[in-house]
Amino acid sequence: MRALINAFIIHVTLNILVFLKGWHAFDEKKWARILLSVVFGTELAVYSAGLLFFRVIPDPVTQFIRVMGTSWMLFLFYAGGLWLITDLIYIIIRRIQQRPWHFKDQSQKYRIITFLLPVLVVSGVMGYGHYRFMHPVVQQVPITVHKHAGNIDSLRIVMAGDLHLGWMINRKHTKRFVDLIMAQKPDLILFVGDILDSQIEPILEERMNEELSRLTAPLGVYSCTGNHEYRYDAEEKIRLLNEAGIIMLRDSAVLIDSAFYVVGREDEVVIHRQPTKNIFSTQGIDPAKPVIVLNHTPDDLDEEVQAGADIALYGHTHHGQAFPGNIATQIVFEVAHGYKKKGNTHVYVTSGIGLVGPQHRIGTVSEIVMMTVKFE
Repeated sequence: MRALINAFIIHVTLNILVFLKGWHAFDEKKWARILLSVVFGTELAVYSAGLLFFRVIPDPVTQFIRVMGTSWMLFLFYAGGLWLITDLIYIIIRRIQQRPWHFKDQSQKYRIITFLLPVLVVSGVMGYGHYRFMHPVVQQVPITVHKHAGNIDSLRIVMAGDLHLGWMINRKHTKRFVDLIMAQKPDLILFVGDILDSQIEPILEERMNEELSRLTAPLGVYSCTGNHEYRYDAEEKIRLLNEAGIIMLRDSAVLIDSAFYVVGREDEVVIHRQPTKNIFSTQGIDPAKPVIVLNHTPDDLDEEVQAGADIALYGHTHHGQAFPGNIATQIVFEVAHGYKKKGNTHVYVTSGIGLVGPQHRIGTVSEIVMMTVKFE
């Protein structure tokens, strides 16, 4: 609840600041001020109603309000940033020219242009960002593992993560994701956690598990847990995924076709989570066979490398989801997105196919990974 209150305070604050910027820009345009008041007033009223009465509002309306509200907040963030930069540039230039820099001295034309230009730029960027979310890419990643895998020479593995199925990512999106995965005709499907978002109610109400049940592959469908699986009703959500045919590996391993192992780690929020080496030991893993490790958060790649994993797959970062988040994740994580060979371990961190909050990918991509693994 505290998070919702904080989000509402930020939402209102940004609305007021941006509204005042527009009010100042159109001080001689009464019709523009009326239009501005209608747009901002309507958005704030609808967002507030959705926040207060979401339990009684029909689900399709609530879904629209969530998408609208989060997108509007992102718009305010970007536009507000551009206006701040524009104002700073104006002040610096005026100071260099040793002229007064008060905003009231700006011409009407200048104020209108510097208000509308960021609106157009941000609208275009966000439109393209929504397109990027609605059209995930399939990353082709070839990998060679220098071990024998029984009679298997190569594998087509689809890796996916961070679907975040729930209130924001509904059944329509779930169908898109499943269709894209199945179109790759994989031998094996691997998830790296956060298949479900916080609440289980939207999953049950829209029967999204029916879409997940369409995921099939000759060698199976497996996943580790993510932090969102552990937000509310964890065991019920994990049971639902198992029943949908996604085998949840929780600090455990499975030997597939007597050829290679898939190891799934519990998310780091689990206090009793086992170190990777311990899992290898307790699960009786034969190091002569290829080993693929699924771990939601890429906060310590060395743990999988030192344990002897041949392939280590991660998610969680979303690669920041939207600029400047991509820069922040690159600072925080050794690998925020993409492939890296570390020691003898092939590492891949996916930016995820789903997202949390605004349905826009700006400076990042929604993706699944088509990993072609050759054994030699």
